[in-house]
Amino acid sequence: MRLLRVTNEAALLLEGRTRRLIVADLHLGLFIDDRIVVESLKRLVERVEADEVIVAGDVKHDIGMRMRERKAVEELVRAIEIPLLVVKGNHDGGIDDIVETASPHGIRVGKVGIIHGHALPNDEVLQADVLIVGHAHPAVLIRDEVGGVKKRIWLEGRAEIDDEEIEIIVMPAFNDLCASTAVNIERPAGVIFRRWDYRKAEAMLLDGTLLGRVEML
Repeated sequence: MRLLRVTNEAALLLEGRTRRLIVADLHLGLFIDDRIVVESLKRLVERVEADEVIVAGDVKHDIGMRMRERKAVEELVRAIEIPLLVVKGNHDGGIDDIVETASPHGIRVGKVGIIHGHALPNDEVLQADVLIVGHAHPAVLIRDEVGGVKKRIWLEGRAEIDDEEIEIIVMPAFNDLCASTAVNIERPAGVIFRRWDYRKAEAMLLDGTLLGRVEML
């Protein structure tokens, strides 16, 4: 089983007998027209020939459920035409009758654990070799004469959580219109960041450009 970044996309591909596409933070309902996000994911599914999609939380935006969000999630399920599993995030209330869901404390797929990030992983997930996390919307502020611009990034490093050492990969938000947190300016949201010195983690742009450790940015 291999875990690969999809170049220029906020997505991972877990290759095995089943090809699982992993994304996080779609936040459907954040804007009036969700078709851009839905169509982007559909094209990506077709491009990588995925057999299943796993959303690492926040498939929708409101903590409750509005009718427009319900329709957007239903449209997503219809559009991708393959099994879709949502590891529930803090914004995913009311979706259980629309799409298959898993506990916020995470799932384990082989040696890979997947959580959203607002709740601690369960023991089984913590014993994985790699922990995939959403929720934080990581970015880096690239400074210039007028202040700078935020760019979405991957964060990757090692941490010890509850006496278990694990590799952590923090995913950028799939929806590029979501607000993001510049990790070289402030601490991102999520319980993992209270137990992990993410400043030692490596930051990488979506195109594969390695920026170096956060503490050096």
